[in-house]
Amino acid sequence: MKLGALMASKLLLLVLVMFLVACADDDIHISGCEPVGDIRPVCGMQSPEDIAALDDGRHLLLAHFGGMHDATGSLSLFDTQTEQVTPLFPTMDSTVDISAANWGDADCGPPLLDRFSPHGTHLHQLSDGRWRYLVVNHGGRETIEIFELLGNGSSSALAWRGCVQPAPETYMNDVVGMSNGDLVYTRMFHNGGTLERLLSFVGVNTGDLWHWNQATGLRMLPGTEANQPNGLEISADERYVFANMYFTQELWKVDVDSGEVVATAPVPNADNSAWGSDGRLWVMTHNDSIANMLACFEQQNAACAAGFEIIAVDPQSMAIERVFAHRGPPMGAATVAVPQGGRVYMGSFVGDRLISVADFTR
Repeated sequence: MKLGALMASKLLLLVLVMFLVACADDDIHISGCEPVGDIRPVCGMQSPEDIAALDDGRHLLLAHFGGMHDATGSLSLFDTQTEQVTPLFPTMDSTVDISAANWGDADCGPPLLDRFSPHGTHLHQLSDGRWRYLVVNHGGRETIEIFELLGNGSSSALAWRGCVQPAPETYMNDVVGMSNGDLVYTRMFHNGGTLERLLSFVGVNTGDLWHWNQATGLRMLPGTEANQPNGLEISADERYVFANMYFTQELWKVDVDSGEVVATAPVPNADNSAWGSDGRLWVMTHNDSIANMLACFEQQNAACAAGFEIIAVDPQSMAIERVFAHRGPPMGAATVAVPQGGRVYMGSFVGDRLISVADFTR
C-alpha cells in the first residue's frame, strides 16, 4: 500500500474510533472492587484474558494480556482458595534452558523476556503423560510458545520447551494442542493493520485456521476463512476443533484433518471457549455495542462494564443455551469462563481483575 493511502486509512480508522468512543455509555468504566450478589471479584492483577484449569480442582493458569498495542504481559498461577497470584513466567529470575527446547520448530529460539505478551492459551496432556501449555505470544515476535507444566498444585512451574512460528503475515488469537504434539491456531488477522481492521467492520474475511505438525510443518485448513477467527477448543477425541468466528457471527465445528466445516451454530461475537462442568462447550460472547467495546479497548487498565453472555453448546447437536449473562460491576467484557472447585472463573481483556460465580450448571 502506498504511504498516502496508508496514512488515509489510519486517519479514517482514528476518526471512526473517536466517534464511536464518544458515543459510549457514561458508565462503561468501573471503579471499586466490591462483590455484586454472588459475583466475587479478585482485583490487583493485569487483565487475565485467558484461563486454564489445573486438574487438582483448585488452581488456575492465568494469561495476563498486555493488549493489542505491543504492551507486555505474563503468566501466573492462581489459587482459588487463598486468591493468591504467583508469577510463573517471566519472573525476575527467569531463565530459558534451550537444551531441552525440542518440542517446536528447530529454528525457533527463546522468547524476549522483557517483551513477552501472551494472548490465547491451551493446557493439555500429551500421550506420554506430560502436560503441555501452549501460549500465543505477540511480544517482539509472533509465535506460539510451548511450555511444560511441572510439579502440581501450589508447586507448579513452567519450563520453556520451544516455539512454533506461524505462516508469514499472521496475527494469531488462540491455539489448541493434540496429544500427539500437533496444534491448531487461529489467524485472526493477516497483519492487523489499519486497512484490514476497517475491512473487517464491513464483513471482509481477515483470517483462517492453521494446523502444525513438527515433522511436516504448517498447512492452512482449506475453507476456514472467516472474519476475525478468535477462540478455539478441541473435542475429546481430537477429531474436531470448535472455532469462534467473531464477526462472522458463528461457531464452527471443523474437521482437523480435512478442514471441512461439519456444523455451525449461531453464536455472535464469540471470544474464548472452555469445556464446562456439564460437558458442553461454554462460549463467552459479547452483547454490547461496538462503541462500548471500543471504549473499553481504549483504556486497557480500566475495568469495563460491557455486557456479556455465556452460551453453552452441545458438541454433538450444536444446540445452544444461554446459561449466564451480566453487565456492569464488578466486571464486564469477559473473555473466558472456566469451572474450578464449584465456581466459574471469568477473565477479561482489560482491567485489573477476574470474577467468579457459583457453578450455574449444578
